Amino acid sequence: MRHDSDDHHPDRLLTSYAVISGVVAAGLLILGAFVDEQVVSAAFVLAGLVLAWGWPVLLGLPRPSTSSLVLVAGVVAMAVVDLWSDPDDGMRWLTAALAICLVLAFLHELVRTDGRARLVLSIAGAAFGLGILASGAFFRQAMTREHGDAAIIAAAGATALGLLVDFVCHRRPALAEWALPVALLLGAALGLVIGVSSSAPWNVLLVTGLVSAGVAHAMRRLVASLPAAAEPASQLAIGSSGALVAGLVPYAALWALIR
Repeated sequence: MRHDSDDHHPDRLLTSYAVISGVVAAGLLILGAFVDEQVVSAAFVLAGLVLAWGWPVLLGLPRPSTSSLVLVAGVVAMAVVDLWSDPDDGMRWLTAALAICLVLAFLHELVRTDGRARLVLSIAGAAFGLGILASGAFFRQAMTREHGDAAIIAAAGATALGLLVDFVCHRRPALAEWALPVALLLGAALGLVIGVSSSAPWNVLLVTGLVSAGVAHAMRRLVASLPAAAEPASQLAIGSSGALVAGLVPYAALWALIR
């Protein structure tokens, strides 16, 4: 006999689609940290496009195709800022790009002809997605700071490790409560190892790995139990969102702890 609670059974929170999406996004960001800023920007664009495609499906937005276009505009605008803005002005132009995209999200609602059903959900969902993209754009900004490459590796690596821990633990209900502490421990350990084995300050990378693992875990827990989370497009968005949402962490850690 099938029970309604089966829809939210822990082993359905994450599927292999989410794991592949999240690990690939993190891997491309790590590759970019080893190569150059342009590769980091390319990784952001690819992960951002995956998010733009699956995010409206995940949140059940009323017009997913046009909401996706708004998010794609956000990816393009932020990538342009990342690639062509001066490092000293990147923050200002990134803020401007985010503001313009939020205006587009509201304009998108004005041209709807379906009576604007679920208006608040549509605006909030698009704004939420744009916020995740804006955080992801900070990976490129972090590359302009000293030790930014090591911080990106720690952040992206921590999100990937945490995703794998989530995937394994939530397939065994007895281990589900250990997903967060294990992810935090692995993220901190990864940052510490990178710091000790390189010239980067170990405390910065430890904090980066720890916080990145926690932020990514919180994102997955927030959205993975939504009604449409089992859809393949939704799972891809869950995976990429976990990597992108941690983008602000390395930049903030470097700014706060290295003056």
